Amino acid sequence: MEIVTPKVELYVTRSFSDKLSAAFSFIRENWRVLLKYFIYTMLPASLVLGFFVNHFWGGYISILDMTNNGLDDEVFIRFLLTTGVTIVVSVVVYGVFIAMFFALVRLYYQRPERLVGLTNEEFMPEFIVCLKRSAIFMLVMVLIGILFFLVAAALVALGVVVHPGFGFLMLLLIYATVIAVAIPLTLAEPIYMMEDDISVVETVKKSLRLGFATWGGIFAVSFVFGLLTSVIQTFTMVPWYFLFVIKMVFTSAKVEDFSFVNSFIYTFMEYLACVLQCLGYLLSAVVTTVGLLIQYGHASDKIDGVGVAENIEKFDEFDNF
Repeated sequence: MEIVTPKVELYVTRSFSDKLSAAFSFIRENWRVLLKYFIYTMLPASLVLGFFVNHFWGGYISILDMTNNGLDDEVFIRFLLTTGVTIVVSVVVYGVFIAMFFALVRLYYQRPERLVGLTNEEFMPEFIVCLKRSAIFMLVMVLIGILFFLVAAALVALGVVVHPGFGFLMLLLIYATVIAVAIPLTLAEPIYMMEDDISVVETVKKSLRLGFATWGGIFAVSFVFGLLTSVIQTFTMVPWYFLFVIKMVFTSAKVEDFSFVNSFIYTFMEYLACVLQCLGYLLSAVVTTVGLLIQYGHASDKIDGVGVAENIEKFDEFDNF
């Protein structure tokens, strides 16, 4: 099948408006395939994630109820365990999402026909490769996050011991550092998933180097796409939020006439609404990740000249006349 739409090249230095145009061109060209494999992988994942997220908020209501009736150690411990499991499941689901998305992106740039006519037999091997890399990436990033949290907590505690005001200043400095570093680190995901011969440590170093050099561009892309995707997230969150608020109000007020909010049917409705909310969040992540992918290509070409190097390597493929 002949492809008439121009290919969205990755390693190209672009203006801000060109980045937005390239991102939307990629989505417009591939939305059917993206949606197909999104449902194929993310619907089962959301069914699992929705169960734990819904259970977590049910525990949250129980904790609120405990504040008025005295603490119950068993309920509190169960809530902490549910919170921990929900976080772990969320990380795993996001890892699957990364693998699915970047498997399609890699196939888009590997196949002459891009994603046209893509079959499951072609998708699965690339998906497995990306799933392994995603698991390693998520594990290392979580460990780095835990280490940073422990160091930050120790510094704040030390500052409080010296002087309460010093501890508050230390907290502000850590918060500012997190904001400054977190934005460049958003490039770590596309770097590790698109470049095969790079370790996670090297990925972090490269993301900081490219990220600080293009900090403003990353912030602008993340901000604009964040605004756009908030519409999707709000739309899919409303049913669950509506059901959750009703249940919280009547549970806190102890209105016995509304025992329906604690029934199996109502809980199942909450669960389905929560699954929809999870799907909406992950679907919005597709749009944001496309934007960061284009930003990664821009930074790689602008700072490292990757696009120029690729053109030189393929020089003999071009018609010089």
